[in-house]
Amino acid sequence: MLAFLILFPVFIICLFISTDVGRLLVLKNQLRIAADSAALAAAGALDIRKATQHQNFMLNESWAKDRALEAISEMKGRISEDDWMQYNVTAVIIDGLEVTVIVDGKGETIFGGYLGINTLKARAISHARAAVGIDSEW
Repeated sequence: MLAFLILFPVFIICLFISTDVGRLLVLKNQLRIAADSAALAAAGALDIRKATQHQNFMLNESWAKDRALEAISEMKGRISEDDWMQYNVTAVIIDGLEVTVIVDGKGETIFGGYLGINTLKARAISHARAAVGIDSEW
């Protein structure tokens, strides 16, 4: 009985911590997916007009940012179970044909308030390179 009285609170604290660590891992995974989706969408913003002037493929920065934000908003609207977390595109950086997207997010803890931790925060950074596909077989 004494062992139960001593170990029961320890088990409950471990349960609380593991629940919130699981939520942090879900938040990080969701941010990674969002950053990858936004980077791939932004990398598809090839501007043919600029490309013909420079004899190379060029990314349109305005289109790339719009496409990244659109990918994030579409993703948010698709998954209703993730209402406990918020994430937004912090930066869309274009360097030649490479796009870097930074997504920051935060979410509420379930039991962390008892330990003084009310908010989980995470960041994901994703890179994508613009390319043109070939329709014919090799």
